[in-house]
Amino acid sequence: MRRILFAILPVVAPCGVFDLTRDFAEAAESIPSQPSVATITGEVQNPRSREITFSYESPSALENSEQRVALDSLDRFAFELPIVRGTPVRGYFEGRQPRWKWVQWLDSFFSDPNSLTLFVEPGDSLHVTVEEGFFGPSYSFSGSNADNSRFTSKWIPQSYPLRLEYKGLEVEDFKHQMEQWRRDQFEFLASGREQYALSSGCIDYVTAYVNYEWANRMMSYPMNYRFANGRENRDITPEYHDFLQEFPLVDEKAIGVAQYRWFLDRTLGWGEDHDHDDNPKLSKMYDLADLELSEETQAQLDSLYERDGRQPVLSKMVNLSAFGVAASAQAQVDSLYEKDGRWLKLSDQYDLSAFGVAASAQAQLDSLYEKSARSLNIYPLLSEEEKSPRADTTDGEVVFYIPRGVRLDSLAKEPPKLSAKIDLSDLGLSEAAQAQLDSMYEYRQPLKLSAKIDLLGLGLSEAAQAQLDSIYAKRGHWFGPTRYDLAKEKLAGRVLYWFLAGELINRFKRSSSEGFAAAQREWEEFQEINPHPEYNEAVQAVLDIALKLQPGQPAPEFTLPDLDDQPVSLSQFKGQVVLLDFWASWCVPCIDDLPYLRQVKEKTADWPVVFLNISLDADDADWREAIDKHEIKGVHVRADGWNAEVAKTYQVSGIPSYYLVDSQGLIVEDHGLRGDTEATVAAIEKSL
Repeated sequence: MRRILFAILPVVAPCGVFDLTRDFAEAAESIPSQPSVATITGEVQNPRSREITFSYESPSALENSEQRVALDSLDRFAFELPIVRGTPVRGYFEGRQPRWKWVQWLDSFFSDPNSLTLFVEPGDSLHVTVEEGFFGPSYSFSGSNADNSRFTSKWIPQSYPLRLEYKGLEVEDFKHQMEQWRRDQFEFLASGREQYALSSGCIDYVTAYVNYEWANRMMSYPMNYRFANGRENRDITPEYHDFLQEFPLVDEKAIGVAQYRWFLDRTLGWGEDHDHDDNPKLSKMYDLADLELSEETQAQLDSLYERDGRQPVLSKMVNLSAFGVAASAQAQVDSLYEKDGRWLKLSDQYDLSAFGVAASAQAQLDSLYEKSARSLNIYPLLSEEEKSPRADTTDGEVVFYIPRGVRLDSLAKEPPKLSAKIDLSDLGLSEAAQAQLDSMYEYRQPLKLSAKIDLLGLGLSEAAQAQLDSIYAKRGHWFGPTRYDLAKEKLAGRVLYWFLAGELINRFKRSSSEGFAAAQREWEEFQEINPHPEYNEAVQAVLDIALKLQPGQPAPEFTLPDLDDQPVSLSQFKGQVVLLDFWASWCVPCIDDLPYLRQVKEKTADWPVVFLNISLDADDADWREAIDKHEIKGVHVRADGWNAEVAKTYQVSGIPSYYLVDSQGLIVEDHGLRGDTEATVAAIEKSL
């Protein structure tokens, strides 16, 4: 009987015990900046394919790394694995790869019983033998630190967090279940420490996983409750979040534990979210540093913007003088516009009957919307029992609930014309003039900042005014400090640079063109302050790829099989606009996007546009079934899952992911297309 044998050769690195009560600033030990190499060998009986993929934490702990290992004629393999700390290593045959990338990859370690997860550290000499298939129940471990894998192989199947039903799950019941889960995990660990000789690195990892997974679930309970029950849970008091005091933000021993990264993502800006300023100053909304304004000038600019810039009067948006409207009458029209024309009623924006609101109650809903400062909350309905949109005013605010698969823009109404919003009869305008005014208002262009407020009194040069107009034209939106900025305020040591590097990688992979430029500026600063070369190398590697995907660059070529198993290449569509859609049958957001894509296809039906759907399905049958079930139109090809070269080339780390390629084969836009039908159609038209 053949056996599979893994051998990890010894290398050495320090490690310590994770303890939330300790002073982490003093207790954190240094972690090597360069990876050590472990060699893994093995032999497989009756392998399911000729390749095995091994997933593990990259040496920088910023992304998941993967190695494909080919079996030789005797079903053996050998490869080198770079690691710098204790980490899980998951092996699976092709066709069993995880569905999600980056932070989601580790989650699959705990949910897929058909994979084998080892726990390895620098310094290990581990042997793994699997005698009944790959992966089956008959495997054993030997060698130094083999007890780590003996323990984790038993811990992993039972450690996956509770799958809770949040419908009707109140606070105390939820807290009780989560506390019981955490208690069970630590009892399992305590029992494991008695039974096995666990290394401190393994104990650190398991402890960090349990604690931060528990904390993340606690943080997400209010949102999960709201989605499942269609309302806020009023029993959640401010004291609910006192559990955050248990967890230090800076925890160097948790670097590499995905749950720790998620914890920082969720909690760094938590206080700022609750202190959000709904009316930030202009100087907070835009980066004005290049203008080198004095504090006095900046304060004057903020004051002018507060008074005149937020909502300009009608006479500044359209030229009323062209219709013979006197200056005195223009002031009257501006007053009418301020009173009745500036804001749309809720019933003017959406078909309220689609939300179950009777015609007689729509005026009341409009009034409530006005009283609530035109605040509208929109939540997806996750319960399968909810099939139709609905409106809820139980708590004195307007809340819309949308079933999965229904897009809010499909329920929107065409906005009323200006002449329907305010009474223009006293101006003595003919019907033709009113129609012309309606058209000018509908197609008005955004005003420059200098047209909204008087910049002359600030003493700015024409060049400075033009620069300020250019900055303002980018339409920045302020949502408080970014995670990147908050990290610089709240984190320290290696955790700070590790987190900042991760943020830069995310931005380079996912940002629009404007966000990409901002990330490049932060990257320049990061290189000056970061003392850890491995983080610079990791970010630079991602940036090198991202630069090839910016608008104006040639779209990378690829060839993939279609539904008839015939090769399809991107280059064969040159002369046509191509919308690349990376998706998969199991991806709920991809399926939710189909109504949006159908609208785009309908509006561009007569244009030379190709919708090239690139599936990341590992299963051919699932791919074909989804196309038929959802009647997805366009050209269909299938890539080899997340490991496919096309997915790596286009930096697809989450789906759906879109790229627009113009008729010359150049990238026009990426990442920013999703959900906006009109913007996508306009971008396609411009690319013809």
